[in-house]
Amino acid sequence: MRSAYFLASSMLALAMPDIARAAESADAPGIQDIVVTAQRRSESLQKAAIAVSAIGGDELRTAGITQTTSLGNMVPSLQVAPAAGPYNLFYLRGVGNFNGNAFSDSAIAFNFAGVYIGRPSATAGFFYDLERVEVVKGPQGTLYGRNATGGAINVLPKKPELGVWGGFAGVDVGNYSALRLDAAVNIPMGDKAATRIAAMHVKHNGYMNDGTDDQDDIGLRGSFRFEPSHAVRLNLVADYFDQGGRGSGMTPLLAPQGVATATTFSPDNRIGIFSPQGQAFYSSQQAGTLGRTFQTFPSGFQPYLRNHFLGISGSAEWTSDFGTLTILPSYREGHLNYNSFSPGFQVNAVERNAQTSVEARFATPESKPLRALLGAFYYHDHTYGPFGDYASNWNAQYDKDMLLNTTSKALFGRLTYAVTPDIRLTIGGRQTWEDKDFNGSRVSLTRICTAAACPTAPSLPFGPTPAALGTFPSVLVPTLGPAPYGGLPDVVNAPNVIQAATVFTNNQAKSFSKFTWRAGADWDITPRNLVYASFETGFKAGGFYYSPNGAGGTFDPETLQAFTLGSKNRFWGNRVQLNLELYRWKYNNQQISHLLTVASVPTFVTENVGRATFQGFELEARFAATTLTTLSADLQYLDASYDQFIFLSPNSNGGTFNGTSCPTASFTGSGAYIVNCSGKRPVNAPEWTLNLGIEQHVPVSFGAFTVNAKAHYQTTTLIGMEFAPVETQSGYWLADAQINFSPRSSALSLGLYMNNIFDKTLISQAFPTPGTSFYATTLRPPRTFGARLSYKF
Repeated sequence: MRSAYFLASSMLALAMPDIARAAESADAPGIQDIVVTAQRRSESLQKAAIAVSAIGGDELRTAGITQTTSLGNMVPSLQVAPAAGPYNLFYLRGVGNFNGNAFSDSAIAFNFAGVYIGRPSATAGFFYDLERVEVVKGPQGTLYGRNATGGAINVLPKKPELGVWGGFAGVDVGNYSALRLDAAVNIPMGDKAATRIAAMHVKHNGYMNDGTDDQDDIGLRGSFRFEPSHAVRLNLVADYFDQGGRGSGMTPLLAPQGVATATTFSPDNRIGIFSPQGQAFYSSQQAGTLGRTFQTFPSGFQPYLRNHFLGISGSAEWTSDFGTLTILPSYREGHLNYNSFSPGFQVNAVERNAQTSVEARFATPESKPLRALLGAFYYHDHTYGPFGDYASNWNAQYDKDMLLNTTSKALFGRLTYAVTPDIRLTIGGRQTWEDKDFNGSRVSLTRICTAAACPTAPSLPFGPTPAALGTFPSVLVPTLGPAPYGGLPDVVNAPNVIQAATVFTNNQAKSFSKFTWRAGADWDITPRNLVYASFETGFKAGGFYYSPNGAGGTFDPETLQAFTLGSKNRFWGNRVQLNLELYRWKYNNQQISHLLTVASVPTFVTENVGRATFQGFELEARFAATTLTTLSADLQYLDASYDQFIFLSPNSNGGTFNGTSCPTASFTGSGAYIVNCSGKRPVNAPEWTLNLGIEQHVPVSFGAFTVNAKAHYQTTTLIGMEFAPVETQSGYWLADAQINFSPRSSALSLGLYMNNIFDKTLISQAFPTPGTSFYATTLRPPRTFGARLSYKF
């Protein structure tokens, strides 16, 4: 790396006379347009009267984006964090929720090739051979797909090109034994059809010292395009993704009552829980009610990802004088098999997900003063989980035969009327009907020490160990009953330990419906200056969670009202771009997922928090300083708070700590805490976020260099739902840089890159491990660097 750096520097120095001559003779600088389809029509990003950010496929490739979690560094309003196994958590301007299992939907819709991806566990494996990624901010639903409250992430792959034979191949190598291979080939099939095949393999060793936080992904995609006439266009996309490796790692932080102690591991050391140091810490902590410390992990107990996903989707367009009819059918499957310890306890799940969707839209011609878009959407998701295990040494929960079904149907549309060629009024609406049902059984075991201490008490082992697990839920065993679930008074020859069992079956079905709408106006003050305003409502249905109380736990739908005032501008001969957006979002019944104890059973619940307000502004600036130099700055200010957030938490410690840093308002008749977190700042909602960038092209006689440098800053960010001091990431700067060289007489491209240049250790999430005093924390990647070689043909 050092030798390559000095070689590049020497060539740049020798080429300075060529650079000066090129700058003098170059044409006038200008900012290039980006075409987006966020409003279901092709238009310049500067003409789109909505809040949307777009990242081109080449920019994503240059930045080394291979995972969904890396998108947060590219878009100031977006925060992405990993959860257990394959799950990703999305937050846009603080709007989002903790999706750690199949029970809840994301507040941010994720779409690939125009198709909604329902499971947050299935949002990886798409980041290769892309046209662009669009991030749309605010409620969605009156134009396409499934409704979402916070926004949408649209990932658009490159389509086959008619009449073109070509492609590319690339290889990246770097530290942590990183290797990225990707390639694509475009094959013409006459002048009316073409096929494109793309593949990738990304692998690197773990960033944690126990080998976790690694990556081992393989993806394959095939696309077919057929245009028999100017009026008919057919596209087909099929993809497969295999996700391996160990998955997200975890480092423990000792923090009694949420305050980190001096003996806490420094996150800078990236000590994983599976390392000898991590196991020494783990075995020193008290194991809940067991009266002893945790036992170390058994031999061979390791995390793993053995997940694979596949999908096929199509689009058919027919254009006539009356308008364009578009139909998009799709089918996707996800097969999960993973073992993770990232929340501080074992999460071992086997799950199969299948989703089917069909969307139909009819759009009238854009040339008419009155333009209409009418659509219908159908979506069905079926999730089957034959086994799930959530275990620590003192407590274990085993799920059996979990079945989840979601059917969503909608009619939607928009009308746009051009009062004059430059002034347009828009109104849209959507009616959604959603049916959900859930059936599943759970055995929850807890071992309790009845003496002052039980230092030799047998721990509950990890994994599917209860002897009768295969027969439940048909066998119901009362609490503290006979074996295999109960154990009174003897558990494996330990007379001071009893095994309490709760066995229950949940069976729920609910229907939801909601009408949402949008009204807006936009005005082209000049051909390069646009102002717009809109008011839009959003909706996300309620759902279920495992609960020992009654038929099962439920939560209500959430709604959002969003007001937007924006302006998009180009000045100084197209050299300066300045876009400003003011927004105010009012959230009602926001769905929040966190850990509580329900009927003495640790339960991951989803509940509605009441009201929240998100307001602020976003400023995007671009400056083409010369034909060779472009500067950029994206700034977001976010004022966010929970206006009303009150919930119940059980009192299991004599009233000394309610599990959060929120005040206890009072106690219920049963002695539970009434916790009041009103006024707190939401999770993943930093007050200030700033992205800075520079792109410098350096033409020389034997080729051209391109230098990219980016910096990301955000203020202190809450990363856990308990509002504890340990659950905050202080403000930080993050810097990345790349330099690429393309020889004049060759299709080769050579590059060097370095991400997280100053090796900042950043916490992406913190989670209190049940029954202990430590928090499980996940980290963002450390400094990575390497070289890349690509060839276009």
